[in-house]
Amino acid sequence: MKSQTLWTLVGTATAAATGIAMRQAMKKTFRHGVFEPPVNPDRDDVEWRQAILWGAASGMAVGAARIVGWKVASAGMRRTRRSRRGQRLLARIEDQDH
Repeated sequence: MKSQTLWTLVGTATAAATGIAMRQAMKKTFRHGVFEPPVNPDRDDVEWRQAILWGAASGMAVGAARIVGWKVASAGMRRTRRSRRGQRLLARIEDQDH
């Protein structure tokens, strides 16, 4: 497996996991503080204000969490490449592909 492919897998998985975790945290926060997050904003019983507030808040939070996930994964890959043990591990992973 190429190093770029490995980075893509690690970065994407980390970003997705942090995005999912942030969305769940946002749901819990909104339930306790503001209102019940709308499951389907298209329903008639959901007010425009709630739909827009939930969309904006969750979009910003999930986006920020994904960026943090990418940055954490990037820092981890840099640390791995700098250590001898990490270099051996990456070399072993790259050699398995050949």
